[in-house]
Amino acid sequence: MYPNLDTIEEKRLLLQQKLDTEKTSQQRNILGQFATPTDLAIEILHYAQTLIPDSEPIRFLDPAFGTGAFYSALLRAFSTNQIERAWGFEVDQCYGENAIKFWADDLLKLNLADFTKATPPLEDNKKFNLVICNPPYVRHHHIDSDDKPRLRKLVQSYTNYRLNGLAGLYTYFMLLSQIWMSPNGLAGWLVPSEFLDVNYG
Repeated sequence: MYPNLDTIEEKRLLLQQKLDTEKTSQQRNILGQFATPTDLAIEILHYAQTLIPDSEPIRFLDPAFGTGAFYSALLRAFSTNQIERAWGFEVDQCYGENAIKFWADDLLKLNLADFTKATPPLEDNKKFNLVICNPPYVRHHHIDSDDKPRLRKLVQSYTNYRLNGLAGLYTYFMLLSQIWMSPNGLAGWLVPSEFLDVNYG
């Protein structure tokens, strides 16, 4: 399906750079948009590959897809014959629409939607056994004041955990993804080190 993954990744990086320059660094900071380095994405997916048997079909989910750094790495780490399903969510229309055009394949379903507002699957065989994501690093004071109560209520309804109002958006992504995962699924998150040393942890 993808004869030259190096060339594809080079083109994806050019697209990423082009789209990044269309926003100021302040705009991307407020939206929590920080691109995933290629080498790091590849390292994460290759490590995931060592933890999943070759016989297990991959159902992959990236809740904050961007231009597809982790999807690109997924195609390097796993045979397309092993990938049963690949889904992504991207709330930024500019990145999402360009990513759909760029990948344009039958394997990937990229939803132009807010992951936190999407309805998770009910059946285990519809859920995902590999969730890899660089979630938006939006500080709590940049989360819309009307949206924060919705997010906190949603997390509590799914996890029975009342999240502190100081939590950044990436924390909501991590907790909400649990309901999307199949039993014994694997998740990998690219999050700031502050996650291990915060008052709301």
